[in-house]
Amino acid sequence: MVFACSEYKLESALDEDGAMDTGRGSTSDGDGDDTAVPSSYDGAITGRICDPSGGGWIVGAYVYTMIDTDGDGEGDTKVEDSTDEFGRYRLSGLPIYRDYEVVAVKGSFTASYEVSVREGTTEIPDDECALDPPNIAVVTGDFDHIEDIIDEMGLEFTEFRGTGGSTEYRDFLTDSAAMSEFDIIFVNCGASTEWLTTHREEIRGNLRGFVEAGGSLYASDWAYYFVELPFPGKIDFYGDDSSAGDAQYGWLGLVTANVVDPVMQAIVGSTSASINFDLSSWAVSESLSPDVDVLLQANVEVMDLWGGRSVIPNAPIAARFDMGAGRVIYTAFHNEHQETTTIDMREILEEIILSL
Repeated sequence: MVFACSEYKLESALDEDGAMDTGRGSTSDGDGDDTAVPSSYDGAITGRICDPSGGGWIVGAYVYTMIDTDGDGEGDTKVEDSTDEFGRYRLSGLPIYRDYEVVAVKGSFTASYEVSVREGTTEIPDDECALDPPNIAVVTGDFDHIEDIIDEMGLEFTEFRGTGGSTEYRDFLTDSAAMSEFDIIFVNCGASTEWLTTHREEIRGNLRGFVEAGGSLYASDWAYYFVELPFPGKIDFYGDDSSAGDAQYGWLGLVTANVVDPVMQAIVGSTSASINFDLSSWAVSESLSPDVDVLLQANVEVMDLWGGRSVIPNAPIAARFDMGAGRVIYTAFHNEHQETTTIDMREILEEIILSL
């Protein structure tokens, strides 16, 4: 993988009131300092970015091009922007009568465009908006089917069975070379935990190596040990983190979550979202390491052994962290059986897929 995460750019697309600024575009010399753009540089490139199916505009994609300011044939000044809630971007302050390569990045999804700027604003047609998809692997599970959403988004994937006593997922995760052929690995809630007794250290090391080398990993609910074991201390789960399954005490119900991530806020159109836990015994996380980003948090109820319930305030129900060149996302909610019965859940899960 060449490109890493890009969501950090969206914060610069929000004004002080949290509203999306659609007339952005900045120029940087690559060291973080803005450089003055000569007034004669009046060219611009605009366009939109959509998902690979062309069915939805992508928020928070990082878009940039390079200017060769000293004539040595190498780009040395970066002009950059991030897409707004309608997928739009604008790269301004470009010298006219030049050709540019425009690069768009959203997680593992990328695209590049060759654009000739002759004068004024050059617009890339909407029918050229799609990002190229990454290579995706899915480990199946009994209680989640993230692959249904991936398929509905028009993305191809390779499935490795993780249920019904199959060893297919285990053979895959013990083969680091096979894993390296993919950009993203999804592990569904209800995937087998047999690996914890038969191939614990091998799979732990392979998952960590996959992420550090630039791969992205997603795990949901009961699959939390695919995150906990390779990356201990990143997420503090309820109960004893050294014991697989000890975090599975979440109580069923509809919760109103606080949407912390600015990209998700733009997608949902709110700082709150309805998240449905329609089954009890889901895996609860209590807190995060300082270098882990909370995406959503909520006051959640947990059960005790005597049938009582208590509340954990502001529990992170979706979290993200980067390790090496790669990324990890964990969600306590998922597609099934804790179904995407709310529009918010569907939109958030789609954003998670695109941001990996």
